[in-house]
Amino acid sequence: MFFAVIPHTNNEMKLPMKNIMICVLLCIQSSAYAVIHGEELPANEVFTLKLNIHHQHWLNSVNAWEKYKSTCSSVIVGTQPLTVITAGHCLKEIAFDSSSQLPNITIADTNFNLKDDIHLRGAFYYPFSEIQNNLALDVAILVFDQSLPREVKSVAIDTNPTQTDVLVCGYGNATNETTLFNPRCTTKRTLASLEDFYAVMPKHYEASDPMLHIKARAQFHYKQEIISSLNYLTAINRLDKNNQYSELEPMPTHGDSGGPWLQKSNANQYTNQYTLLAITSYVERFYNKNSVWSFFAKDTPLDDYPYIAYGVKFNSPEIKALIGNALASGADITLINY
Repeated sequence: MFFAVIPHTNNEMKLPMKNIMICVLLCIQSSAYAVIHGEELPANEVFTLKLNIHHQHWLNSVNAWEKYKSTCSSVIVGTQPLTVITAGHCLKEIAFDSSSQLPNITIADTNFNLKDDIHLRGAFYYPFSEIQNNLALDVAILVFDQSLPREVKSVAIDTNPTQTDVLVCGYGNATNETTLFNPRCTTKRTLASLEDFYAVMPKHYEASDPMLHIKARAQFHYKQEIISSLNYLTAINRLDKNNQYSELEPMPTHGDSGGPWLQKSNANQYTNQYTLLAITSYVERFYNKNSVWSFFAKDTPLDDYPYIAYGVKFNSPEIKALIGNALASGADITLINY
């Protein structure tokens, strides 16, 4: 069962669903990062927004709320009204607006000339207790109370995508990168199979450090255990053309959650038109460094060493149901191959 958070007034459409309630989801609490070593692209060309998210955590020791903030990436899927999709886990310990009782989420500074008084009017997502057991549910749909000018671009969702090259985008910066106003992006080839760990970390790394390789493989196989079907996920690695792990290869990291994975539209293969294949879900990093894998640098934090990033697609029955209920409540979403 999924949940929706919508303020109920006489003028608003109610969802055709039972047992509507508010829930709290997972969000990484660290600072925002974007695609490491990615290329800066105009936000409007890749449909990407940065979200400021307010959280609160109850401290039993002092009987008080501890408040903190995070950021996530998101993708514009409609503008009439503004409708964006981000990762469901970006709402852990979410703080709710005292007047609207909606998640306290605002849009970060952009070049879209958004009005200061744009507010969330509805949110659709699954509880973290379900996401923990099924990574395919890691999607949140946010509907705002205003429409955007027609020059602001949105992207259609492909619910039956092909595995192909994708343009992966997100906000922020790695440890030594400058924070940019626009998102960073990179073109990556999605993995042909999510069952072959050697396509993520080749066998020669296993020979040189079996223990670290096993630790990474355990993370890899755990993701297979918490997904109802591998067909609902896609993934990218950080291997270069020589099949070597390369810290110079662009890769998502903290704060890229919810950022778009775009593919060239089949209907417009000779133009610069995209469809949305997936959004960034989780990124795995090494547990520790060693002295035998030459790509490890002493002063570079482990946060900058992701080796696999997962994208959650929109083809599961649960996410299709989530989209359907958002549409019924007035969200602006265009679907392809639905």
